[in-house]
Amino acid sequence: MENDQELITTKFREIKNVISSYLMQVLPHFHITPIMMYVMEFLRKHPECIAVDISNEFGLTRGAITQLLDKLELQGLVIRKPHPTSRRSQLVQMTDKGNELIINILAAYNNKIEQLFTPYSKEELASLKQLLEKLPL
Repeated sequence: MENDQELITTKFREIKNVISSYLMQVLPHFHITPIMMYVMEFLRKHPECIAVDISNEFGLTRGAITQLLDKLELQGLVIRKPHPTSRRSQLVQMTDKGNELIINILAAYNNKIEQLFTPYSKEELASLKQLLEKLPL
């Protein structure tokens, strides 16, 4: 049993590395860095966040987040708006252009990932789906 768990753990690490490499292949086409994509994904899920929320999520300094948001804002991918209740904070939100970009990135990224599954039959994919749904993610 221990040997099986070790093999599965190793395989998951290998999968993670392959999927990460796929992201690195896709992103240059969109002229965006991985951290920019991750922040944009975070903003899609948290549309009412402030810079410190992003800083806390990614373990980056406030200065690093400010520089990153400046780049995203310069590209028209995010906007900063006055916070309705705090004069010291600004809301950070995705623009329509940012949302469209992330949709296109994810489509290209998903297409790359789906290449991993081409050798499998429908039954094998159904079994894999069933097992993956059990993961506590």
